[in-house]
Amino acid sequence: MASFDELCNYIENLDEATFTAVFDKKSTDVLTALTEHSNGHAAINAYLHFILASVAADGVLSEAEFKLLRPMFENLNGGEVDYEGAKKIFEEMGLNNADDYRQVVDTMVDILGIVDDSVKDDIIMLCLMTCAIDGKVSEKEKDWIRQLSRPIELTPAEAVSTLLTRARTFVLATVDGDRPRTRVLGFHALLDDKVYLVSGDYKDYYKQLQANPKCEVLAQLGNEFLRWSGKAVFVKDDRLMKIAEKEIPDIVKIFKEKNLNLVFFTLEESSAELVGIDNTYQKIF
Repeated sequence: MASFDELCNYIENLDEATFTAVFDKKSTDVLTALTEHSNGHAAINAYLHFILASVAADGVLSEAEFKLLRPMFENLNGGEVDYEGAKKIFEEMGLNNADDYRQVVDTMVDILGIVDDSVKDDIIMLCLMTCAIDGKVSEKEKDWIRQLSRPIELTPAEAVSTLLTRARTFVLATVDGDRPRTRVLGFHALLDDKVYLVSGDYKDYYKQLQANPKCEVLAQLGNEFLRWSGKAVFVKDDRLMKIAEKEIPDIVKIFKEKNLNLVFFTLEESSAELVGIDNTYQKIF
């Protein structure tokens, strides 16, 4: 680990011009790479998660960190913001409490699990540089960077969840008698190493899945497509409703106001693969 400490020391002692030049170059490279995995808006949000999670490693937003990251806070605020305003945003996001920014960490883990090693290295370097902007990488911050540096292995369910997150929306295909039916969905939840989708118990596709549980999810990811096929199995779990209330509050509110029921299902006896536009196949499980 001596080499890691030497790297920290090197970055801590970079002159401001060199530091800024390196940070800007790596930021551009990472944003370009992330855009290839998602649309531009999603790439910017992922980048903000990376950097702000590094600021949160010690639970404090310093003035030096604010100076470097001011454009990010203004992006989040939708306009100009001063140091006090940035600290308020920082606290509202729960970034001053390590126990409260689990979602940020989860987003980082998802993205780090799908980018190639060179992009991952650049992301980790940016996180380290963010920690060092105030001239010192604390032990808490070093522990954070070491955590990011560990190899990340995704379970099949985590891989599917990550890909659906990247796609943002996806198509669910069902069988209606002797005819195929499709619809676009956007919500999914990862719980107990299973991926869950949602329906309303009055929906046609809920009735179709009750009659014939065979179905397939299709998600576009640039020049590749995720195909996840299996049999729909409906479950009752209050934890899933709590996730939905957090992720899709407006939809949950409408269902409650109209006295309608949300129902959750996963795919059992399933398989998943990535299919390229050149007809290449990569089996996930």
